[in-house]
Amino acid sequence: MKLGNRIKRIRLLKGLKQADICHGIISPTHYSNIENCRYTPSIDTLKLLASRLDVPETYFQNVYEDTSEMQDLLSTLEFKIEKERVEEVQEYLDSHQNQLQYIPSIRQEYYFLLLKFLALVKIERDDQAIKLYENEIAMVEIDESQLFVSTRHQYLYVTAVYHYYVGDYKISGEAFKRILLMNEDPLFKAKISFNIATTHYYLCQFERASKYAIEAKDIYLMLHEWEKVGDCYNLIALLCREMNEFDEAEKYIQKGFTIIFNESHYLKAILHHNYALILLDKKHYEEAFEQIEYAIEFKKNVSHADMFVSLNLRLELLLKMESLSSIKNEMAIVKSNIRTKNNEGNYSLVASLIEFKLEHFKQYEELITTSIEIFKEHIDLKQMKIATEHYANYLAMNKKYKKAFEMQVLCTKCLKKYKGEI
Repeated sequence: MKLGNRIKRIRLLKGLKQADICHGIISPTHYSNIENCRYTPSIDTLKLLASRLDVPETYFQNVYEDTSEMQDLLSTLEFKIEKERVEEVQEYLDSHQNQLQYIPSIRQEYYFLLLKFLALVKIERDDQAIKLYENEIAMVEIDESQLFVSTRHQYLYVTAVYHYYVGDYKISGEAFKRILLMNEDPLFKAKISFNIATTHYYLCQFERASKYAIEAKDIYLMLHEWEKVGDCYNLIALLCREMNEFDEAEKYIQKGFTIIFNESHYLKAILHHNYALILLDKKHYEEAFEQIEYAIEFKKNVSHADMFVSLNLRLELLLKMESLSSIKNEMAIVKSNIRTKNNEGNYSLVASLIEFKLEHFKQYEELITTSIEIFKEHIDLKQMKIATEHYANYLAMNKKYKKAFEMQVLCTKCLKKYKGEI
């Protein structure tokens, strides 16, 4: 967290070489020493470098001096990220864009980068958050022991969230567990326990996940944080479902419905969606379809809701009920709501099964192989197991035994990983 590190970061963000910056100002060796924090340049040199990098002169001056005005801005942003709605976080970032673009204090700017990451996650701009972490936050050379306690906590939390979003669930969980030991605040412990539970969920360690989810639920109950309790009931229901405890899963979904408020459209949508999944597993397709329709209706009232997952589940249910007459129109609607690569993989899987049902085998092969490649890249074991098993059976029926064997091996490996056997 030094001036040279800031200069280097700005240069790299602008896609420039060292020679582009130092030419006509100082020697390449001298400039390299500045970036590597071996030499502190004069005020005149800093002004010239600021001009060359097209940043305000003040951005390279007084870099170790915090201001109370900036601290107030950052504290308000932190509060809004934690407590306010998505729209208010976005509005705050937009209205203070000029003040937050070039923060002179290195400490305060670094804290802003951490908050900005969390803000982008809150407003569901995950791709931008990942780029911010990789291109700016990770570029800052820091010594954790020299950070303020609040900054150290925020750095570890952001690092844990980053690894969660890129699918490094083991690293994410370990970082969250470190944070859990650093703070005794009950609300904080509940939040981190819930996050640890989700990392174990994606690692298919369902019993461990249940332990942390129940711990989070108990704390939220004690604090009367009813919406958070509903989130926990929802997660526990999902974990029960994964362990084939469908009646227990349904019980927790019903508990979720009993404690949420009328205005909690997003939580209602999630509970209805996951109830549909449980009913799908129990082969109660018509009841499941009714629940997914509720989920979609509630999501229409939430600007940041992930509409794709519910629309795709509705498509899967139409296939299960063999309602093929209207399914093509539904496919177009689902496809138009794809937002991520994982969305594309899940859509390709369901679409391939529809094409198989319609005996459009060329389209089926194209879509099923696309889904498998995406699931490989994004480590979705459960979906890849479903895709590879179906494709292996298809290949075997067509006497393509070598390829069928490859798919079956991959399917078995996914199943063992999913069950935690390897």
